[in-house]
Amino acid sequence: MEQLRRLWELQEVEHSIKQRERELQHLPSAEEYRQKKKEYALLERELEKKTEDLQGKRKELRRKESEVEQLSASVKELNSRLYSGEITSAKELESLEKKIESLKSNISKAEEETISLMDALEGEEAELQRLQEKMERDKKELLQLKKRAAQDTEALKDKLEELGSKKGELEGNIQDELLQKYRDMSRRSRGRCVSLVKEGFCGICNVSLPSSFRAKMLTPGELVFCENCGSLLVAGD
Repeated sequence: MEQLRRLWELQEVEHSIKQRERELQHLPSAEEYRQKKKEYALLERELEKKTEDLQGKRKELRRKESEVEQLSASVKELNSRLYSGEITSAKELESLEKKIESLKSNISKAEEETISLMDALEGEEAELQRLQEKMERDKKELLQLKKRAAQDTEALKDKLEELGSKKGELEGNIQDELLQKYRDMSRRSRGRCVSLVKEGFCGICNVSLPSSFRAKMLTPGELVFCENCGSLLVAGD
């Protein structure tokens, strides 16, 4: 009787171990941490791309500003020649004036492009700042999730260790022959195969058992099986 009760306890301990092992594989806090880590990696790549794009636009802005300065310097130089009096040829003067007008047109276009780039940069810098702030918040959240996942994992491992010790203790106090029979039944059923009977019902399939089964279950060395599910019956409280 006591041996069968221990056998049932061993089954329940092993069932708990399997449950904890599954929980360990799919721990909610660990899953949340892994998902957040993926999102953080995507955000990092997005921030990296935004930073590269912004650097490219800043470089382009500096180039445009330099172009405006160079064009303006050229116009200043040509104006100086135009009004210096050193050029007396009407044709040459006309050509110089056209060149100045062309340069002014190029300056106007470059200035418009510069303003457009500055506006774009302002928006992208604001977006970059927003992403950087989000990364800081997400980094803190990620560290918190990592800590929680580690704590939950450690707690589950401690529970598994405790259950493992209990399993070993039970196995050491069950007759080898009975333990082997239980192992054989477990392999065939791939589930619970030892049923704790309460109030005359099989604890696994919930079928009402004949009254004659109770006397058999209380007989030392007698193994009684449920006629419906084939489970080894153990008398409950």
